[in-house]
Amino acid sequence: MKTLIIKLGALGDVVRTTVLLQELSGDIFWLTKENAKDILSSKMINRLFFIERKKDLEDLKNIDFDLILSLDEEREVLEILNSLNKKNIIGVFLNGQNNIEYTKESSYWYDMSLISKLGKKKADEIKEQNKKSVPQILIEMIGKRFSGQEYSLDVKPRDGKGTIGLIDISTSLWPNKAWSHYKDLAKLLESDGYSVVFLGMRNNLREHIEDINKCELIVCGDTLGMHIALALKKKVVAIFNCTSPEEIYDYGRMAKVISPLYKKYFYKKELSKEAVEAVKVNEVYTAVKKLLNKQTILNP
Repeated sequence: MKTLIIKLGALGDVVRTTVLLQELSGDIFWLTKENAKDILSSKMINRLFFIERKKDLEDLKNIDFDLILSLDEEREVLEILNSLNKKNIIGVFLNGQNNIEYTKESSYWYDMSLISKLGKKKADEIKEQNKKSVPQILIEMIGKRFSGQEYSLDVKPRDGKGTIGLIDISTSLWPNKAWSHYKDLAKLLESDGYSVVFLGMRNNLREHIEDINKCELIVCGDTLGMHIALALKKKVVAIFNCTSPEEIYDYGRMAKVISPLYKKYFYKKELSKEAVEAVKVNEVYTAVKKLLNKQTILNP
């Protein structure tokens, strides 16, 4: 059995797609971008192929795939998909008229996406009503039962006792993921005797992963760092100002702080001062303290 996963971005989405690895048998290959190599280090992946490398794209054409999981919506990527040898596709593809379509197995996810065949208005309505996490949706897409399958980075979690990491950056398409009160939160936590570190992006992703791994708990928005922290089995307090908290599976170690203006700014692309200030610092502080005192059960 040879399976190819096609998932290039965003990087947080790439991390959460790794839940599929433990449910796939045989040889697993992955087509991605070079900037994702540090988060696709799982030993369950036989080989990474990078879209920037011409030789990799040529090598892909020499493999007969039993299944391709096509999870990227870019036309450039779908044209590559069309050139590959495959028995079955789950996900997005180009039809005979060169239009973007998606398979029945993946319709739950893509019916609420930008390529939804139902139109943007209906897609947004479905997305707001959705109660399934993305890990659950992905696992069910391949016909399996979701039972809390973990992300896979193949990085051993460290203890990080007493250190709290604050990820106060967001490079997302959704600027309202940001939060204005990280410095105020840091002062409160430091007054309690905790070591607080601000975790910005580093020269490479591996260093960012190691920074997060040195912490006991991470406070962040719906970001790449949030997914990395979950993969490293850290406690996480995540602030949701404008994106779906339902799509994030908490693994029993996450506290979700949802903005009172969440519905007003649901996937709005214009930055709003009101949106990034709506969640009060005391609410996040309380969530941090409560989660630090909670005994979490780590899945093996």
